[in-house]
Amino acid sequence: MLYQKIRQFWINIFPNKGKNVMVLSLALLMLCVGCKQNTDDEDDETDVDKTEQQIYGESEKLAETYREIYETAVEQGNLDTLEVQQRIINSIGDSGYAAVDRDDQINMVNYEQVEDFCKSADEGKKDGVTIISLSGEGGFVRYDMETMNGEIDVIVSTLRWEENEPQVCYYHEFTAHSWKYTEKGYFFVEEYHPSGYDGAPGELAFRVKPLDQTCRELNRKYVYPVGYERNKLLIVDWDEQDYSGLDFYDLYERLYYIKYGTYVPYEAYEGAEYEVPEQEFEGVLQSYFQIEREQITANTVYEPNESAYRYRPRGFKDAELPYGPYPEVISYEKQEDGTLRLFIEAVWERKMTDCAVTSELVVRPLNDGSFQYVSNKVTGWDDTLEILWYKPRLTDEEWEYYYESKQND
Repeated sequence: MLYQKIRQFWINIFPNKGKNVMVLSLALLMLCVGCKQNTDDEDDETDVDKTEQQIYGESEKLAETYREIYETAVEQGNLDTLEVQQRIINSIGDSGYAAVDRDDQINMVNYEQVEDFCKSADEGKKDGVTIISLSGEGGFVRYDMETMNGEIDVIVSTLRWEENEPQVCYYHEFTAHSWKYTEKGYFFVEEYHPSGYDGAPGELAFRVKPLDQTCRELNRKYVYPVGYERNKLLIVDWDEQDYSGLDFYDLYERLYYIKYGTYVPYEAYEGAEYEVPEQEFEGVLQSYFQIEREQITANTVYEPNESAYRYRPRGFKDAELPYGPYPEVISYEKQEDGTLRLFIEAVWERKMTDCAVTSELVVRPLNDGSFQYVSNKVTGWDDTLEILWYKPRLTDEEWEYYYESKQND
């Protein structure tokens, strides 16, 4: 033992100082242990530094492999288009990495690596994988993951282009609080955040298994632009005979943006109220629904003397919570009458589920390339979840209480 060797060393020097020998021996032992501990700590820090610097170097080298694509896209002004993102992802895949876009709109390349990793984690085996998630402006978020005994350690780093040079600008490590790989092919990872944490959610979602390309195209054209944010198109039952379940003010806002590529021309502030000309309001809705004017006026507040619709933008009192789900078309059917039936599932990253709600949306493609929404039928809910992302607009009574009554005080 180290203590016995130290004690014998001091006895040889001070043969008649037993108690002093013991004290000196213990002191020297503690000094040795402390030195060893400091050395170990320094080694650990060196290992961390090596890992961090290694990731920095690899990421910057990886970005250089698609520099030509990046520079050409910047020059042409189409860097964040789906086509350019697909080319960059393919290039990253050619370098041997699993890669996908942040919005999961492009199939992951080298997805088998992630499937194998999840299988190893489930079986408690040791394994590792790197996932590149393409973000905006040619940058990416890199996830280096290692697993052992069922736990997953994650290193997150971010690369972006600064003055035409790739630079890693963020580095963070955590051990997954929970994770799961679903039958549909979604890989969810959760970083623990304490109660009261008000930053971005700690959940991550990656679609690993490829999705049919036609389903992706149908989703991008008919479903994804409307989605679940601030409207009920996909979460209530309705059809062309009964629109009462929908909120036309919600849809006016969402469809106006889809139609014109800009937001409604009415400033949103607390207590704001406007009169929207009937041609404008009806024109937006009738571009996407086969609907009569009487059906619109029956589900809104119409001012006949002004030939306008009353419109109250959402304010703080009826604002929605962020980080809701996004839709995914998982299959489709062509109907005899020319319509399409789309089978849709809600992927909710924050709740780590790829099936928060399911529905069947029917759309009618038109000869000029436009389309109409025909009906929606909700076919399932995840009963374990509270649907928090949609908040109804204020009723007249609520609006008057919050705004009119207080203005009169």
